[in-house]
Amino acid sequence: MSKISLIIVDDHKIFRDGLKLLLSRFPNVELIGEASDGAEFLDLLENKKPDIVFMDINMPKINGLEATKLALKRYPDLKIIILTTFLEEEYIEQMITAGVEGYMLKNSELDEFDKAINRVFYGGNYFSEEIVGMILSNIKRLRTQKKISNKHNFTPRETEILRLICKGLSNEQIAESTFVSVKTIEKHKSILFQKTNTQNTVNLVIYAFKNELIDF
Repeated sequence: MSKISLIIVDDHKIFRDGLKLLLSRFPNVELIGEASDGAEFLDLLENKKPDIVFMDINMPKINGLEATKLALKRYPDLKIIILTTFLEEEYIEQMITAGVEGYMLKNSELDEFDKAINRVFYGGNYFSEEIVGMILSNIKRLRTQKKISNKHNFTPRETEILRLICKGLSNEQIAESTFVSVKTIEKHKSILFQKTNTQNTVNLVIYAFKNELIDF
C-alpha cells in the first residue's frame, strides 16, 4: 500500500526535526520534503507533489497565508493543514477562507496528528478541539433568542449531511453513517453548495458556522 506523502513548512528547524521524529512513528506516512518559509515551499512544489502539507503561519519572506493562497491557486487539489501556535479567530477565518483542509495547534497530541492526516487524506477536514470551541463560542455570543431559521430550505437529509460535514467526516464516512452510497452524498453536497453559494467543503463548513445553519 502506498504511503501518504507529506511536506513540512516551518521556519524553526528544531520544530521541523521534532515533527519529523513524531511522523516517523506512523508506518503509512512518508516525508518527502521540508521548507523553512513560503518561498522555499513554493519552489519545492515544482518537483514535489505531496498528499498533505503541514503549514506554519508566521514565517519570513512569504508567510503561511500567502503561501497557501499561491499554492492552492497553482494546485487546487493540494491538501493543506495549518499547524501553528496562533489561536486567534482572525487567522482561523483567513486560513479557512483560503481553502485549507485543517487547522491544528503545535501542541496537539500524537493521536490527533494521526486522525488529522488520515481524515484529510480521505477527503475530510480536521480542526483541533480548541479551534472548534472558539468558533462555537463565537456563535453562542452572537446567537439571538429566536430559533435558527431554515432560510435555505434544507431537507432533513441535507441538514443531517451538513452536520456530519461540519464534524469533518469524509464522503465515505458520511455514506456509511447514513446508509446511502457515496454518489448520493456527493449529490447532496452539490445541492448544499448551490443553496449556500459555496464552492468547496471547507467554505461550506465556515459558512455553516458563521450563519448558524444547523443547531450545533
